[in-house]
Amino acid sequence: MSTELERSQQSERLGWPASLAAGLNPMKSLTFVLALGVTALAAWKWFNQSGDPRPPFPLYGAIAASYAGGFLIGRLFWKVLKTAAIVAALLLGGLAVLNRAHVDTSKAKQEAEAGSAWVRKEAGQARHYLLHFLPSGGGAGLGVFAGGRRRSGGDKNPS
Repeated sequence: MSTELERSQQSERLGWPASLAAGLNPMKSLTFVLALGVTALAAWKWFNQSGDPRPPFPLYGAIAASYAGGFLIGRLFWKVLKTAAIVAALLLGGLAVLNRAHVDTSKAKQEAEAGSAWVRKEAGQARHYLLHFLPSGGGAGLGVFAGGRRRSGGDKNPS
């Protein structure tokens, strides 16, 4: 009982950063863990092969590694985009309240909209850039989809 209370107090102290990190934890996904296992198996097989010109890394390992990398990119991209949208909504809401109080907010509103458009553009470019590092486009694309898909609030064990 006291351990449960200590965990509760510790999670309250950590607050928002801890909940963000917990939401980014890919180890709760069965497909991500499976992709890591397949990658490790391919790496083990590749390292144990002998020969002067080492044979190429197994294709199934490259696809699994690409899936895992894409999964992480999708998970991070979704969290960044969601956080940016919430911050922009709060900022625009605050500007609307100031506008109702007859404060000229036109310049600030233009800057906020330009900033949110910039964040969306940069996040899209970063995702596109990072996907080019992965050897298998299909596996990476599937991983981005799986890592970034929306889950309902009640789904505690995403796959």
